[in-house]
Amino acid sequence: MREPSLLPVFGKLGLKAPVALAAAPVSPAGVPHLRKLLAAHGGMVLKLSVVAWTVLILGAVFFTMQG
Repeated sequence: MREPSLLPVFGKLGLKAPVALAAAPVSPAGVPHLRKLLAAHGGMVLKLSVVAWTVLILGAVFFTMQG
């Protein structure tokens, strides 16, 4: 029978390296407000970001074709 590798395996079925944290991360004061805003208007924000991304890409293609 074949023996397993001695190297640590990372991924879904393997072992993960321990993460050492020196201190708890400090969150900015506006984060809870931003979370409430996204919870209330998340769908609209997603739609607007897709529209803005599409306009940006189409604008880049337009200006590339012009020059």
